[in-house]
Amino acid sequence: MSELKVKDLVIEAIQGKKTNLLKELFETVPNIDIAEAMEEIDDVTKLIYVFRVISSEYTAYVFSELSPETQEKIINAFSDKDLIKLLENSFADDIVDTLEDMPANVVSRILKVAPSDLRKDVNQLLNYKEGTAGSVMTTEFIMMNDATTVKEAIEQIRQKGKDAETIYTIFVRDKMRNFVGTVSLDDLIFAKDDEILENVMDRDLVYCNVNDDQEDVANKFKRYDLNAMAVTNKEGKIIGIITVDDVVDIIVEEANEDIAHLGQVSNMDTPYLKTPVWQLFIKCIPWIIVLMVLQVFSTLIMSGFEKALSSFIILTFFTAVICDAGGNSGGQTTTLIVRSIALNEFEKGDLKRVIWKEFRVALLLGSAVCAFGFGWLLLEMSVFGIGASAFNSDSGMVAVSAAKYGKFPVMCVVAGLVSTTLFVTILVSRMVGCLLPFFAKLIKKDPAVLCGPMTTTIVDVVSLLTYFLLWSFVFSPILGL
Repeated sequence: MSELKVKDLVIEAIQGKKTNLLKELFETVPNIDIAEAMEEIDDVTKLIYVFRVISSEYTAYVFSELSPETQEKIINAFSDKDLIKLLENSFADDIVDTLEDMPANVVSRILKVAPSDLRKDVNQLLNYKEGTAGSVMTTEFIMMNDATTVKEAIEQIRQKGKDAETIYTIFVRDKMRNFVGTVSLDDLIFAKDDEILENVMDRDLVYCNVNDDQEDVANKFKRYDLNAMAVTNKEGKIIGIITVDDVVDIIVEEANEDIAHLGQVSNMDTPYLKTPVWQLFIKCIPWIIVLMVLQVFSTLIMSGFEKALSSFIILTFFTAVICDAGGNSGGQTTTLIVRSIALNEFEKGDLKRVIWKEFRVALLLGSAVCAFGFGWLLLEMSVFGIGASAFNSDSGMVAVSAAKYGKFPVMCVVAGLVSTTLFVTILVSRMVGCLLPFFAKLIKKDPAVLCGPMTTTIVDVVSLLTYFLLWSFVFSPILGL
């Protein structure tokens, strides 16, 4: 059945209060598809109807997939009894995710009606710094003593499994409550009933500290191919776990954040079409202003060489080409390096290898662009007529030089100047784009945030400075200027 058909059926069942159809859909349709259909319904009373006729075992999962705006509407319309029912069937980490997007009065009400043990777990998770393992972990997991038999373990899973985030990984502790291993569900099923967990558990422990960055946690999941990971405190005791579905959310969040930062936009917390115009303005305007201010250095260089520009006006035609080439080349390098840093591909001491590799790439790219640029610029000037007004002018040093040396030789000098500048620009931009992410990491700043605007600004300044210095000291003397 297509997603569109599912959405129509869910909306039809809710609008028409078709209880049997609604129950069937909740049992057979993925939670996210039902949540998306519910987002299309504005009448909150009809949404409340869903939560009253469908078992909380299903609706708690669907509720966690709804947007913060819809969640808030439903919570405000709930009675305390309805809210308690929902909370009792929700995991603590899902409740925390909901609370982070709710206003203070809603948060206060939820915590007030929550059962004491759940409230304790939620408060514990809320106290951890955002973006750490503690802030995304869940406290609903199964832990057993290493002396527990396989038969006893399976019986405990039957009793407690519905309230746990996962039953596929069982965490094992010793008599001192230290984390000593894990047992997968398939190992339990195939083990003998009288075998104790100590003899079947996996002792290769992979865990994280409660204060570890969530991105580092995600990389551990990828590296070790995990379904769940223990989260420990400073004493080494397990206080929670992170599951693979949490890691998927982390990866999406981090990817969105990095993409936003590379584009110099604040991170988007809501879908684009649901974000107000004013909020989009607020997210974009700071970086536009910052980048405009940073460009003052380029303006100062242009101003410093005003005399050269006014006397040999054709120089102005190619400044955009030079700046664009530098920005594009530097941006490519920055993207590659930031991605590799995010995936933990580099180890201590790899910086020299990266610099040497990028230097060789830059030499090849610079040489190719220089050669192509020289021929292309000649084609632009001779065939497409770029700079024709300067060559045909009755006055100006371009026309004077063309009359003295010939039009084509002057074109060759200009093409040589621009293509040489392009070579230096690409060399510098690749080096800057390579080094800045490592510098950002060294000073504990997000490379995606720092490197985009800094690379552009530095490369623009160096490119323009190179362009005008080469003209002043190398190419203008060729023409006797």
